[in-house]
Amino acid sequence: MIPAGYLIKRTVPPLGWLQPNASNIAEVCSVSDCVNDDVVDLLDSWKFNNFGFANTKEILLELAQSSAVDLSDTSLFFYYVYERELGSDGWKFDPEGWRKLTLPDISTIENGVVAPECADRPVLLGYDVVVCGDFPEHSPLSCNLIATELPVNQFCLFDDFDAAKAAINAGKFGGGCGEGFYRIMSVCRVEGWYD
Repeated sequence: MIPAGYLIKRTVPPLGWLQPNASNIAEVCSVSDCVNDDVVDLLDSWKFNNFGFANTKEILLELAQSSAVDLSDTSLFFYYVYERELGSDGWKFDPEGWRKLTLPDISTIENGVVAPECADRPVLLGYDVVVCGDFPEHSPLSCNLIATELPVNQFCLFDDFDAAKAAINAGKFGGGCGEGFYRIMSVCRVEGWYD
């Protein structure tokens, strides 16, 4: 897995979201912002890397401070991305089509991702399947309600990498979840990052 970067999010599910079909989900910790908003807008600030994330938590904190963003009830997430991706039209998935990860050259800053140190207490919550174009666009587990059809944990994520890859290979996202490159990303919450 390749270090991809950081985002700050609020993870409380929207009122009535997926209920009662996914009552085990306590938080939506998806990578994309369709269901759980990004608190700091990296695109408007032009401080994103090739993955569409911040290289450091300090970048996000500085942007939040300069924009007077309220960080209460937020979480800092760090992501790793699998080295391979699978292109799909959102309907058909060829398990033989996995290829080396490609990234668009659209970043405004060089990739210089600083992974969290042990002192930052990163906690792996699970794995998300993310549909990407230039940036992560959709997390079908939450965005397309696939969490009601597949076993997910309390964070609306797969518990392990193999389950995420098997779901993609089996075409479980083949109901038109979106055209693009399907990537598997690990989702880690950084504990104690903000007081």
